[in-house]
Amino acid sequence: MKITIDRSGDDVHFVVEREPMSPERFKAVCKLVGTAIGGAVLLGAIHLVGFWAIPWSVGVLVVVGLYKLLVNGF
Repeated sequence: MKITIDRSGDDVHFVVEREPMSPERFKAVCKLVGTAIGGAVLLGAIHLVGFWAIPWSVGVLVVVGLYKLLVNGF
């Protein structure tokens, strides 16, 4: 990471340069954020619908998993 502050007269320029995140770390962060969002949606559905949100969410996960298996092959 490189931070540059340039003061010339009344002008102040602030420049920040940094290396991009590695692809492996980006994928891990995306999975964690996706899991957190999914958990929040599930908790919200349980709060709104009640117990039946749990079996429906499990059923949807099974259907999505089967779809991915059929599209990508075993």
